[in-house]
Amino acid sequence: MRVRWTSGLWVGMVASVAVLAHAGPGKSVRITTYQELAEGQAQGVLIGSRGELRSGFLEHRLAMPSPAEDSVRALAVGRDGQVFLGSGGDAATVLVVRPGRGIERLYTLDAGTWVTALCPLESGGVLAGTAQDGRIFRVSPEGKATLAGEVAGEHIWAMVRDAEKKVTYVATGPGRLWALDDGDGRGSKGGRKIFETDTKHFLSLDRGDDGALYVGTADDAVLYRVEPGGSARALHDFAGNEVRAIGHVGDTLYVAVNDMARGDVTSRPTKVTLPPAGTAPGVKATPAAGSSPPSNPSPVEKKGKGALFRLDRQGRVEQLAAIGDGFFNGLTVDQAGNVWAAASAPGGRARLYWVTPDRTLYIAAEVKESDGLTVATSRDGKTRLFGTGNAGALYQLESQGRATSRYLSKAIGGVAPSQWGKLRLQGDGGVVVETRSGNLVRPDKSWSDWQPLQETRDQPTTSERVGQVASPPGRFVQVRLTLAEQAVVRDLTIHHQPVNLLARLTEVQVGEDPSGRVAKGAKPSGALRLRSPMVKLRWKVENPDEDELSYRVYLRRVETTRSGGTTPEGSNWLRILGPEALQKTEHEWNSETVADGMYELRVVASDDRSNPPERALRHEFVTPSFVVDNKRPEITGLRYDRSTRSLHGRASDATSPLGDLSVVIDGNEVLPMQTVDGVLDDLSEDFSLKLPPLAKGLHTVLVRASDGADNVGSAQLMIQVD
Repeated sequence: MRVRWTSGLWVGMVASVAVLAHAGPGKSVRITTYQELAEGQAQGVLIGSRGELRSGFLEHRLAMPSPAEDSVRALAVGRDGQVFLGSGGDAATVLVVRPGRGIERLYTLDAGTWVTALCPLESGGVLAGTAQDGRIFRVSPEGKATLAGEVAGEHIWAMVRDAEKKVTYVATGPGRLWALDDGDGRGSKGGRKIFETDTKHFLSLDRGDDGALYVGTADDAVLYRVEPGGSARALHDFAGNEVRAIGHVGDTLYVAVNDMARGDVTSRPTKVTLPPAGTAPGVKATPAAGSSPPSNPSPVEKKGKGALFRLDRQGRVEQLAAIGDGFFNGLTVDQAGNVWAAASAPGGRARLYWVTPDRTLYIAAEVKESDGLTVATSRDGKTRLFGTGNAGALYQLESQGRATSRYLSKAIGGVAPSQWGKLRLQGDGGVVVETRSGNLVRPDKSWSDWQPLQETRDQPTTSERVGQVASPPGRFVQVRLTLAEQAVVRDLTIHHQPVNLLARLTEVQVGEDPSGRVAKGAKPSGALRLRSPMVKLRWKVENPDEDELSYRVYLRRVETTRSGGTTPEGSNWLRILGPEALQKTEHEWNSETVADGMYELRVVASDDRSNPPERALRHEFVTPSFVVDNKRPEITGLRYDRSTRSLHGRASDATSPLGDLSVVIDGNEVLPMQTVDGVLDDLSEDFSLKLPPLAKGLHTVLVRASDGADNVGSAQLMIQVD
């Protein structure tokens, strides 16, 4: 086994474990997929899309000089390695990272709310573009600023520079692409519009090695290639509503595409489904009615999903990765084709994703701020710079592994307290494993202290390291992994034995009578179809620990006493539905196997299929009494009074009240009949009906009566009219 466990950690730390009344077969929880690992918290640990944990990066956080700078919305690395930041809040601000001194305010612009675009200059300074203003400022490394230009656009989203021609290209909202020639430093307004569409925004911009410009739009997610002279062609139409960021290496383009739900955070996303990683891009969807451009350049209070794509020189489009619980705000690509993408998850934690050329995705960093807004790399490519919003901060991630890389799993467990068993782990390198347990889903001070595994050993046949969890019994357990440099964890399994919980029957339904008074089958769909004696029995059960259950059904007769009450006929229950226990929660019962009368039904649920006899639990449900009635009603005394043209008779049933009376004359229309007392509610009813005038000749009159169990009885009378 290649996993190295630090010796000495397991000695003398055995916790006393209470003995619980546990179920039979034990259970286990396995954490091995990206989705499962991503539910935990990583600190200096890479979470990979192939389902692995790796030791990550050195992570250094630089706070903003003032809460007024609420975010880092743009990053630029200058010629001499200086790092410039674009921020805002109360006012648009340019900041700089001073070695040994952290982030300092370089200049506060007399402009819009935020600095949303930065472009480094050959002189060592930076150009700063603003949102809600449309002006561009030249800021020197010493903190002096002049107006470099102004374009006819409300929002400046991105800028790139042609140093040789001394031209800066500017992408704005509304959708315009501008060329701004260097002025004399005193405020040139000579921006030249070189390309425009009817889209709401040009959100992203990149300049290829051949001088071509690449523009991404919102709200239609189109990627354009634009020549500096202004000629343009669309490269691709993505399934989504914005091309948020663009990067390139050589002649390969990398694009971040989002499908956003604009406005209130409770809004539902548009029904555009980004394809899973590794498939072809989706087909363009029709824009949602009433869609509108973003009025606020901040991604806060928005929801969406995002995907990263790679486009080669032949026009092939390949999806590298997709996320459904957040959206991308920026990306950069190093010379090896590694993509670094900043992402936001409203109400969650900002993330920096790393996608390797073979499309393996890692969560390179997950920080407490909720918005990852921008990313850049140092000149030597060894440091990633990650800017956040809500609140504003700059993170520096360096390539060296660290021994303090730590991963904290989600709380593992369920509704029942468990006794914890073995923990199995697969991986490489030095890994220290600790656990703690408690009864609240969110760990607090009531949880136990962290404890290392005990009785650890290698299991050669499976290349696993196995140890006993020392944490006391509880509803939940949590695992903490500390990874040494170059360590990898691929599989984590925890065995546990939960206390057995009672499965409880909550409802039993006998047949199709909503009141439950009569056991009857489905009502015949036609007047001539016979009623079936097959009665469907159904029951509902609460099964909190999801044990495999079995059911047994019993029946007993109830007799009427002289005082008018009822009493069971003895204490013995008759087992019905066969000798074998049932495994489904419904079954059909032939009610003709018992005599007509009043009965009770008892259903017994047991978890004996999942537990040994001494641990199995049972619960039973006894129904209110109900009637079994398979005998048809009788019709007696049927006669016709010629003087009044009236039909008379009596309908009776031995068990259940009558439910319907009708007459059919000569096989024609069925006519309903009423009882003499006006209410059809008894076992026996007299009826009388005045028939319509009958033509001369012989007539057939059929009287039908049904009871509460849908049994039908009939009698026929021949009437001769002279």
